[in-house]
Amino acid sequence: MSGRRISVRSLGYYMLKKLWLILLCMLALGFLLVGYKYLKDKKNQEDAENQEDTSVNLSATDLNDAKNAVIQYRYAKQMEKYLKESPLMKVDASKEKQTVVEYRIKLTGVDEVTSTGTLENSYLQLLRAYINDSVFVGDLQALNAEYSEHAYIKELVWCNNTNGGEYTVGVIETDAFPTLAKDLRTVVEAYMDQLMKEDVRLKITPVKENTVVVYDSSTDTNQKAAYSSLISFRKNYSTAYTNFSAAQQTYFRDKTDFMADEKEKIQKPGFSKRYFVIGLAGGGILGICLCFIFLYLSLKHASPADYSDNLGLRNLGIVFVDGKKHPYRDMLVKKELKSSLFENGEESAAYAGVRLGAYCKKHDIRELAVLCSVNKDCVSKAVEELKKELKKSDVELLLTEKVGTDSEALKKLVEAQYCILVEQLYGGNRQKASELLQFCRENEVEVIGALGVAQLTL
Repeated sequence: MSGRRISVRSLGYYMLKKLWLILLCMLALGFLLVGYKYLKDKKNQEDAENQEDTSVNLSATDLNDAKNAVIQYRYAKQMEKYLKESPLMKVDASKEKQTVVEYRIKLTGVDEVTSTGTLENSYLQLLRAYINDSVFVGDLQALNAEYSEHAYIKELVWCNNTNGGEYTVGVIETDAFPTLAKDLRTVVEAYMDQLMKEDVRLKITPVKENTVVVYDSSTDTNQKAAYSSLISFRKNYSTAYTNFSAAQQTYFRDKTDFMADEKEKIQKPGFSKRYFVIGLAGGGILGICLCFIFLYLSLKHASPADYSDNLGLRNLGIVFVDGKKHPYRDMLVKKELKSSLFENGEESAAYAGVRLGAYCKKHDIRELAVLCSVNKDCVSKAVEELKKELKKSDVELLLTEKVGTDSEALKKLVEAQYCILVEQLYGGNRQKASELLQFCRENEVEVIGALGVAQLTL
């Protein structure tokens, strides 16, 4: 119905009455989503538990190719970690700053020839192994716990030795380890002191220490080789994966974290608070929408324009009658009857009676018949109120409420020649009303106007 008017207070009370519907929608949708999430997680878990080993579906050659690709992938991951954590990969090989300490080793009590061979084959080898085999790392960690978290600290240290009893230790300096050169010298000389205690003939002394800036070709080579290896590993497994069969690709993904972001996370079935909250919110919106839909479909609330728009008659207003009982009924009824729907602010039945009385006096009409399609209590109530008001204007209202079914009433209607249509806006018989209006036109009965009856039943 067009032009419907509902007060904010009435709408608020209507929504309060329909709160049960909103809560029902919220709980229903909330538990529905929780159930859906539970069943989905349960199915995913069962699929994961029942998944067969894809290797049984592969030939020996295909399985071997897939395993080789897995190895290449793991090598690449190790190389990525190495490039990220190794301090050697972060230095500039063309501007390396190195601290170099040279030591002289002498063995007393033997001739020079024997001494040279003994130094070369024993103590110099021990000292070189101390550096090259990374034994010094443990001593560094004992000296300073800072070195415990760096697995690649050994790459910053190197050593050289000759048959002439000379021994050189070098440290590549980086900002990450500002005291490394000092700490390394401390642990190396402590190791030398231990050797000298074990053999009293042995004497090891530092010859000189200096800092040099050099281009280190070995560092440059190592860096380039590391990056080249990473590229090769990535290329090997990526090319292999592209050419793999579906079974090989499944095997590869199962053995690695390849495409981990695209893998569905398997969650244990349980109560999902997130889905429950989403369901409550969505259910609340759904419930409110349903309330407005039901309100829109209801014809219990109509404006005075509704009747004239639908039947094309002159409109005399609407009679609001009591509907279902509720605490605010009287207040709502009085509010509607005193609203701006009616020009003079009076109750609609009285207002309609005043208009009808004035019209009848002007046209010298003494009798009016009531034309209606239904005989309901609300219609009878409106007719009685109208009858009381018309008596003030000396107009007799002929009670022909049963005109839709009573042939005698139809005769009385024709005799009166003038009538008013009183129709229930909600639950009325519009088809019957149309037939009665057609009867009036055919029998030259003038329909002065229409009075709608609406129940105020929020």
